[in-house]
Amino acid sequence: MSRAQSFGAAARDYHRFRPGYPAELADVVLAHATGPVTRALEIGAGTGKATRLFAERGIQVTAIEPDAGMRTVLEAGTRGLPVTVQPTTFEEVDLARLGPVDLCFAAAAFHWTDPATRWHRVAEALRPGGVVAIFGAQTVLADAALAAAVAAIEAEIEAEIEAEIEAGIDGTIADLAAPYLEPVDVPELEAVELTVLPRRAEQPADDYVRHLATVSAYLVLEPDARASVLARVRALLPESVELVQDIDVQLARRR
Repeated sequence: MSRAQSFGAAARDYHRFRPGYPAELADVVLAHATGPVTRALEIGAGTGKATRLFAERGIQVTAIEPDAGMRTVLEAGTRGLPVTVQPTTFEEVDLARLGPVDLCFAAAAFHWTDPATRWHRVAEALRPGGVVAIFGAQTVLADAALAAAVAAIEAEIEAEIEAEIEAGIDGTIADLAAPYLEPVDVPELEAVELTVLPRRAEQPADDYVRHLATVSAYLVLEPDARASVLARVRALLPESVELVQDIDVQLARRR
């Protein structure tokens, strides 16, 4: 099982325990476009947290999501909104048939696409003056000592995953560090900007651990191994934890 395909089994917990996105994010994204934004293409819509953010503003969103489990939650949560769900990948979607869009966006999903073609396909999808927004947020413990202790446990997970790469499990925890910060290296895109929206939260430790259980590095572990690791993490934590959930937003505009 690839890490990109690991989320469906935990789709409902993914939707419940991962944070959503604030209205401020949509304001920042839409302000970067030249001209009105009425049509959008979303790459890897997941359970629809970012889909709703734009669809609730009346934008027609074509939401690409290849995972059936994630689509079930996505479709239920966007019913009645101007959202069309396509069960495909970004590499497979017919951009010519879709036609140029005003906005192309991906929320914590762009790193699952093909690095050799993704920026070229983004440029192809956009009309001149249209905007691309690649964004995401990591949930990090604000307490540095606790964060280091959890990181030490995750380093052990990483060793287990590395041992299984030849068995077909792809990727590493490091791949998820901030993949939306990679350089925009196609000439069709300009006005590249990086914006950070600060966000802090407090969460019961049990909910934080259930959030971790939706992270691909944990999902690909065997159930007993995953439960054991999560129990070790929970034993480190107080009843409530403070979290840093800053949102990194990478923007560019089609020439």
